Amino acid sequence: MGRRLAGTTGALPHDSSSAVSAAIRSGDFVFISGLLPRDEEGNLVTGDITHQTHAVMKRLQATLEQAGCSMEDVVKCTVWLTHVEDFADFNRVYATYFDEPRPARSTVRADLMVPAARIEIEAVCHKIRTRIYPHTYG
Repeated sequence: MGRRLAGTTGALPHDSSSAVSAAIRSGDFVFISGLLPRDEEGNLVTGDITHQTHAVMKRLQATLEQAGCSMEDVVKCTVWLTHVEDFADFNRVYATYFDEPRPARSTVRADLMVPAARIEIEAVCHKIRTRIYPHTYG
């Protein structure tokens, strides 16, 4: 089946490097790496969980688009929150980005590698590639 890059690494702060790809396709699945609340220049979006959740979801949409996918292709998300009390506000924002049926999801409280970030989200997508088969006439 193999794997191939499905999108770019995106913007990172000038003094940061990343040893991960933003998205990898393997067969009909696309795996989106954990996304932090960053703007287009790679700067951390500060503010409450609603601001940070919107920032992550917009990055997710952009990464999906680069990988040839959409929010409708997301089948599973994993979410890390640094504060349990952020769950209700996060969930309200998150729900606005998906139609029913929403993807399966796991949400856990954890410390993140970037201390000011309150949220990180990764996603798994299922996107069937269009195959064109040559017609055989005989």
